[in-house]
Amino acid sequence: MKTHHLFLALGLFGATPALAAGEGHAPIHQVECSVDSMLNDVRLGLKKGTPAFKKYLKNFLREAAPGMPFEQLRSAFEQERDPEMVEALGGALAARSSRNSNPQEISPVLARINRESDPASKAAAIRGLRGIGSVETLGKVGGLSYEQLMRDPSPEVREAVVGNLIEENSKVYFGHDKAVSETAVNAALGSNDPKLAAKLLSEVSMEKVGHQTVQQLSQNLHNEDPTLRGATVKALGGVPGSESSTVRNSITDLYRTDNDPQVRKAALESIARLGMGGSISTLESLRSVDPSMSKEIDAWITALKKGLQEWSLVEREKQRLLK
Repeated sequence: MKTHHLFLALGLFGATPALAAGEGHAPIHQVECSVDSMLNDVRLGLKKGTPAFKKYLKNFLREAAPGMPFEQLRSAFEQERDPEMVEALGGALAARSSRNSNPQEISPVLARINRESDPASKAAAIRGLRGIGSVETLGKVGGLSYEQLMRDPSPEVREAVVGNLIEENSKVYFGHDKAVSETAVNAALGSNDPKLAAKLLSEVSMEKVGHQTVQQLSQNLHNEDPTLRGATVKALGGVPGSESSTVRNSITDLYRTDNDPQVRKAALESIARLGMGGSISTLESLRSVDPSMSKEIDAWITALKKGLQEWSLVEREKQRLLK
Protein backbone atom coordinates (compact mmCIF):
# COMPACT_ATOMS: atom_id res chain seq x y z
CA MET A 1 0.00 0.00 0.00
CA LYS A 2 1.21 3.48 -0.84
CA THR A 3 0.19 6.53 1.13
CA HIS A 4 1.14 10.17 1.36
CA HIS A 5 3.93 10.94 3.74
CA LEU A 6 2.47 11.27 7.23
CA PHE A 7 3.48 14.86 7.85
CA LEU A 8 2.06 15.90 4.50
CA ALA A 9 -1.12 14.04 5.43
CA LEU A 10 -1.18 15.91 8.74
CA GLY A 11 -1.14 19.12 6.77
CA LEU A 12 -4.08 17.91 4.71
CA PHE A 13 -5.97 17.03 7.90
CA GLY A 14 -5.52 20.49 9.38
CA ALA A 15 -2.05 20.63 10.93
CA THR A 16 0.22 23.43 9.84
CA PRO A 17 3.71 22.79 8.42
CA ALA A 18 5.11 24.47 11.55
CA LEU A 19 3.34 21.90 13.73
CA ALA A 20 4.45 18.98 11.61
CA ALA A 21 8.02 19.86 10.89
CA GLY A 22 8.85 22.53 13.45
CA GLU A 23 9.74 26.14 12.84
CA GLY A 24 12.96 26.61 10.88
CA HIS A 25 13.00 23.10 9.45
CA ALA A 26 13.20 22.31 5.75
CA PRO A 27 9.94 22.65 3.83
CA ILE A 28 7.79 19.57 3.42
CA HIS A 29 7.58 17.90 0.02
CA GLN A 30 5.04 15.38 -1.16
CA VAL A 31 6.51 11.90 -1.39
CA GLU A 32 5.20 8.36 -1.65
CA CYS A 33 6.12 5.94 1.11
CA SER A 34 5.13 2.64 2.66
CA VAL A 35 2.97 2.02 5.70
CA ASP A 36 6.18 1.11 7.56
CA SER A 37 7.58 4.54 6.78
CA MET A 38 4.41 6.18 8.01
CA LEU A 39 4.57 4.21 11.25
CA ASN A 40 8.20 5.27 11.69
CA ASP A 41 7.05 8.88 11.42
CA VAL A 42 4.40 8.22 14.06
CA ARG A 43 7.06 6.70 16.30
CA LEU A 44 9.28 9.77 15.90
CA GLY A 45 6.38 12.09 16.66
CA LEU A 46 5.40 10.13 19.77
CA LYS A 47 8.99 10.24 20.97
CA LYS A 48 9.69 13.92 20.39
CA GLY A 49 6.32 15.65 19.99
CA THR A 50 4.32 17.73 22.43
CA PRO A 51 1.42 16.07 24.31
CA ALA A 52 -1.06 17.72 21.92
CA PHE A 53 0.87 16.48 18.89
CA LYS A 54 1.07 12.96 20.32
CA LYS A 55 -2.70 12.94 20.78
CA TYR A 56 -3.08 14.18 17.20
CA LEU A 57 -0.88 11.37 15.89
CA LYS A 58 -2.85 8.68 17.72
CA ASN A 59 -6.11 10.08 16.39
CA PHE A 60 -4.62 10.31 12.90
CA LEU A 61 -3.59 6.66 13.00
CA ARG A 62 -7.08 5.65 14.13
CA GLU A 63 -8.59 7.54 11.22
CA ALA A 64 -6.14 6.03 8.75
CA ALA A 65 -6.45 2.45 10.01
CA PRO A 66 -9.55 1.34 8.02
CA GLY A 67 -7.62 1.98 4.80
CA MET A 68 -4.47 0.15 5.90
CA PRO A 69 -3.77 -3.56 5.24
CA PHE A 70 -4.94 -5.51 8.28
CA GLU A 71 -2.12 -8.04 8.26
CA GLN A 72 0.53 -5.33 8.11
CA LEU A 73 -1.10 -3.43 10.96
CA ARG A 74 -1.50 -6.59 13.02
CA SER A 75 2.12 -7.58 12.47
CA ALA A 76 3.38 -4.15 13.46
CA PHE A 77 1.30 -4.25 16.65
CA GLU A 78 2.44 -7.73 17.65
CA GLN A 79 6.12 -6.89 17.16
CA GLU A 80 5.99 -3.49 18.88
CA ARG A 81 7.68 -3.06 22.27
CA ASP A 82 7.42 0.68 22.94
CA PRO A 83 4.28 1.26 25.10
CA GLU A 84 3.25 4.46 23.35
CA MET A 85 3.39 2.77 19.97
CA VAL A 86 1.58 -0.27 21.42
CA GLU A 87 -1.25 2.06 22.46
CA ALA A 88 -1.28 3.84 19.10
CA LEU A 89 -1.31 0.61 17.06
CA GLY A 90 -3.81 -1.03 19.40
CA GLY A 91 -6.03 2.01 18.98
CA ALA A 92 -5.70 1.73 15.21
CA LEU A 93 -6.78 -1.93 15.27
CA ALA A 94 -9.67 -1.08 17.60
CA ALA A 95 -10.80 1.76 15.35
CA ARG A 96 -10.57 -0.46 12.28
CA SER A 97 -12.57 -3.19 14.01
CA SER A 98 -15.26 -0.70 15.04
CA ARG A 99 -15.45 1.03 11.65
CA ASN A 100 -15.66 -2.29 9.78
CA SER A 101 -18.13 -3.79 12.29
CA ASN A 102 -15.79 -6.76 12.58
CA PRO A 103 -15.07 -7.63 16.25
CA GLN A 104 -12.56 -10.28 15.22
CA GLU A 105 -10.15 -7.60 13.95
CA ILE A 106 -9.59 -6.60 17.56
CA SER A 107 -8.47 -10.13 18.50
CA PRO A 108 -4.72 -9.31 18.26
CA VAL A 109 -5.15 -6.60 20.90
CA LEU A 110 -7.07 -8.89 23.25
CA ALA A 111 -4.58 -11.72 22.72
CA ARG A 112 -1.69 -9.42 23.61
CA ILE A 113 -3.47 -8.15 26.74
CA ASN A 114 -3.94 -11.76 27.83
CA ARG A 115 -0.32 -12.79 27.31
CA GLU A 116 1.61 -9.56 27.97
CA SER A 117 3.95 -9.76 30.97
CA ASP A 118 5.16 -6.15 30.89
CA PRO A 119 2.65 -4.00 32.85
CA ALA A 120 3.40 -0.84 30.84
CA SER A 121 2.73 -2.55 27.51
CA LYS A 122 -0.30 -4.36 28.87
CA ALA A 123 -1.79 -1.10 30.14
CA ALA A 124 -0.98 0.55 26.80
CA ALA A 125 -2.80 -2.19 24.88
CA ILE A 126 -5.82 -1.75 27.16
CA ARG A 127 -5.81 2.02 26.54
CA GLY A 128 -5.86 1.26 22.83
CA LEU A 129 -9.46 0.05 23.30
CA ARG A 130 -10.68 3.55 24.19
CA GLY A 131 -13.06 5.38 21.92
CA ILE A 132 -15.04 2.31 20.80
CA GLY A 133 -17.81 0.23 22.36
CA SER A 134 -15.23 -1.99 24.00
CA VAL A 135 -17.55 -3.56 26.59
CA GLU A 136 -19.84 -4.84 23.84
CA THR A 137 -16.86 -5.95 21.73
CA LEU A 138 -15.27 -7.86 24.61
CA GLY A 139 -18.56 -9.61 25.18
CA LYS A 140 -18.79 -10.66 21.53
CA VAL A 141 -15.21 -11.86 21.18
CA GLY A 142 -14.92 -13.47 24.63
CA GLY A 143 -11.88 -14.59 26.58
CA LEU A 144 -11.26 -11.27 28.34
CA SER A 145 -13.22 -8.96 30.62
CA TYR A 146 -12.70 -5.69 32.45
CA GLU A 147 -13.79 -7.40 35.68
CA GLN A 148 -10.86 -9.80 35.26
CA LEU A 149 -8.39 -7.04 34.39
CA MET A 150 -9.48 -4.95 37.38
CA ARG A 151 -7.94 -7.68 39.56
CA ASP A 152 -4.56 -7.48 37.81
CA PRO A 153 -1.62 -7.12 40.25
CA SER A 154 -0.33 -4.04 38.37
CA PRO A 155 -1.79 -0.65 39.42
CA GLU A 156 -0.99 0.67 35.94
CA VAL A 157 -3.18 -1.99 34.36
CA ARG A 158 -6.03 -1.32 36.79
CA GLU A 159 -5.78 2.43 36.10
CA ALA A 160 -6.09 1.72 32.38
CA VAL A 161 -9.26 -0.29 32.99
CA VAL A 162 -10.80 2.51 35.06
CA GLY A 163 -9.86 5.09 32.43
CA ASN A 164 -11.43 2.99 29.66
CA LEU A 165 -14.73 2.50 31.46
CA ILE A 166 -15.05 6.12 32.53
CA GLU A 167 -14.30 7.39 29.03
CA GLU A 168 -16.59 4.87 27.36
CA ASN A 169 -19.40 5.81 29.72
CA SER A 170 -19.02 9.56 29.22
CA LYS A 171 -17.76 9.99 25.65
CA VAL A 172 -19.08 6.99 23.73
CA TYR A 173 -22.49 6.46 25.36
CA PHE A 174 -22.92 9.70 27.35
CA GLY A 175 -24.02 7.77 30.42
CA HIS A 176 -26.82 5.91 28.65
CA ASP A 177 -25.48 2.36 28.30
CA LYS A 178 -26.57 -0.26 30.82
CA ALA A 179 -23.81 -2.75 29.97
CA VAL A 180 -21.01 -0.23 30.51
CA SER A 181 -22.44 0.94 33.86
CA GLU A 182 -23.00 -2.59 35.12
CA THR A 183 -19.53 -3.67 33.99
CA ALA A 184 -18.09 -0.75 35.95
CA VAL A 185 -19.99 -1.80 39.08
CA ASN A 186 -18.89 -5.42 38.77
CA ALA A 187 -15.29 -4.39 38.14
CA ALA A 188 -15.30 -2.05 41.15
CA LEU A 189 -16.96 -4.43 43.58
CA GLY A 190 -14.66 -7.30 42.52
CA SER A 191 -11.51 -5.25 42.94
CA ASN A 192 -9.01 -5.21 45.81
CA ASP A 193 -8.08 -1.61 45.01
CA PRO A 194 -10.48 0.60 47.05
CA LYS A 195 -9.17 3.88 45.66
CA LEU A 196 -9.64 2.96 42.00
CA ALA A 197 -12.90 1.16 42.71
CA ALA A 198 -14.19 4.33 44.37
CA LYS A 199 -13.15 6.40 41.37
CA LEU A 200 -15.03 4.05 39.06
CA LEU A 201 -18.22 4.15 41.14
CA SER A 202 -18.06 7.92 41.55
CA GLU A 203 -17.56 8.80 37.89
CA VAL A 204 -19.68 6.29 35.93
CA SER A 205 -23.37 7.05 35.40
CA MET A 206 -25.84 4.65 37.04
CA GLU A 207 -29.01 5.91 35.37
CA LYS A 208 -29.51 2.72 33.32
CA VAL A 209 -28.50 -0.02 35.79
CA GLY A 210 -30.91 -2.82 36.62
CA HIS A 211 -32.42 -3.88 39.94
CA GLN A 212 -29.82 -6.56 40.62
CA THR A 213 -26.98 -4.04 40.24
CA VAL A 214 -28.75 -1.64 42.60
CA GLN A 215 -28.93 -4.47 45.14
CA GLN A 216 -25.23 -5.18 44.69
CA LEU A 217 -24.42 -1.54 45.37
CA SER A 218 -26.75 -1.41 48.38
CA GLN A 219 -24.97 -4.39 49.92
CA ASN A 220 -21.72 -2.42 49.66
CA LEU A 221 -23.01 0.46 51.80
CA HIS A 222 -21.35 -1.07 54.84
CA ASN A 223 -17.95 -1.71 53.27
CA GLU A 224 -15.20 -1.21 55.82
CA ASP A 225 -13.39 1.33 53.63
CA PRO A 226 -14.98 4.79 54.08
CA THR A 227 -13.80 6.03 50.68
CA LEU A 228 -15.53 3.10 49.00
CA ARG A 229 -18.65 3.56 51.14
CA GLY A 230 -18.84 7.20 50.09
CA ALA A 231 -18.38 6.31 46.41
CA THR A 232 -21.11 3.66 46.69
CA VAL A 233 -23.46 6.21 48.22
CA LYS A 234 -22.72 8.62 45.38
CA ALA A 235 -23.30 5.90 42.77
CA LEU A 236 -26.65 5.03 44.34
CA GLY A 237 -27.67 8.66 44.07
CA GLY A 238 -27.82 8.24 40.30
CA VAL A 239 -29.92 5.06 39.99
CA PRO A 240 -33.16 4.94 37.96
CA GLY A 241 -36.26 6.58 39.38
CA SER A 242 -37.96 3.22 39.91
CA GLU A 243 -35.32 2.41 42.54
CA SER A 244 -35.11 5.82 44.17
CA SER A 245 -37.53 5.42 47.09
CA THR A 246 -35.95 2.26 48.53
CA VAL A 247 -32.42 3.51 47.93
CA ARG A 248 -33.15 6.89 49.54
CA ASN A 249 -34.40 5.13 52.67
CA SER A 250 -31.23 3.01 52.84
CA ILE A 251 -28.98 6.03 52.44
CA THR A 252 -30.94 8.00 55.06
CA ASP A 253 -30.48 5.13 57.52
CA LEU A 254 -26.77 5.05 56.70
CA TYR A 255 -26.46 8.78 57.37
CA ARG A 256 -27.81 8.26 60.87
CA THR A 257 -25.32 5.52 61.75
CA ASP A 258 -22.14 6.21 59.75
CA ASN A 259 -19.79 8.61 61.53
CA ASP A 260 -17.47 9.32 58.61
CA PRO A 261 -17.89 12.97 57.46
CA GLN A 262 -17.27 12.21 53.78
CA VAL A 263 -19.80 9.38 53.78
CA ARG A 264 -22.37 11.66 55.40
CA LYS A 265 -21.61 14.42 52.89
CA ALA A 266 -22.08 11.96 50.01
CA ALA A 267 -25.32 10.74 51.61
CA LEU A 268 -26.78 14.25 51.73
CA GLU A 269 -25.96 14.74 48.07
CA SER A 270 -27.59 11.45 47.07
CA ILE A 271 -30.69 12.07 49.19
CA ALA A 272 -31.10 15.46 47.48
CA ARG A 273 -30.53 13.97 44.02
CA LEU A 274 -32.91 11.06 44.48
CA GLY A 275 -35.76 13.15 45.82
CA MET A 276 -35.09 16.63 44.44
CA GLY A 277 -37.70 18.97 45.97
CA GLY A 278 -39.37 16.03 47.70
CA SER A 279 -36.26 15.40 49.78
CA ILE A 280 -36.38 18.68 51.71
CA SER A 281 -38.32 17.22 54.64
CA THR A 282 -35.88 14.29 54.85
CA LEU A 283 -32.92 16.67 54.91
CA GLU A 284 -34.62 18.75 57.64
CA SER A 285 -35.08 15.63 59.75
CA LEU A 286 -31.34 14.94 59.67
CA ARG A 287 -30.24 18.26 61.19
CA SER A 288 -29.90 16.92 64.71
CA VAL A 289 -27.83 13.88 63.71
CA ASP A 290 -24.59 15.77 63.09
CA PRO A 291 -24.45 19.55 63.74
CA SER A 292 -21.21 19.80 61.73
CA MET A 293 -23.25 19.04 58.59
CA SER A 294 -25.65 21.98 59.10
CA LYS A 295 -24.10 24.13 56.37
CA GLU A 296 -24.31 21.24 53.89
CA ILE A 297 -27.95 20.62 54.73
CA ASP A 298 -28.81 24.31 54.53
CA ALA A 299 -27.13 24.65 51.14
CA TRP A 300 -28.97 21.65 49.69
CA ILE A 301 -32.33 22.82 51.02
CA THR A 302 -31.83 26.36 49.68
CA ALA A 303 -30.79 25.05 46.27
CA LEU A 304 -33.71 22.63 46.08
CA LYS A 305 -36.22 25.32 47.02
CA LYS A 306 -35.31 27.25 43.88
CA GLY A 307 -37.28 24.71 41.86
CA LEU A 308 -34.55 23.96 39.34
CA GLN A 309 -35.50 21.01 37.14
CA GLU A 310 -32.08 19.62 36.24
CA TRP A 311 -29.76 18.01 38.74
CA SER A 312 -26.67 19.67 37.27
CA LEU A 313 -28.24 23.08 37.95
CA VAL A 314 -29.15 22.15 41.52
CA GLU A 315 -25.62 20.89 42.13
CA ARG A 316 -24.08 24.05 40.68
CA GLU A 317 -26.33 26.27 42.82
CA LYS A 318 -25.44 24.32 45.96
CA GLN A 319 -21.74 24.73 45.23
CA ARG A 320 -22.25 28.46 44.68
CA LEU A 321 -23.97 28.79 48.04
CA LEU A 322 -21.04 27.21 49.87
CA LYS A 323 -18.38 29.46 48.31
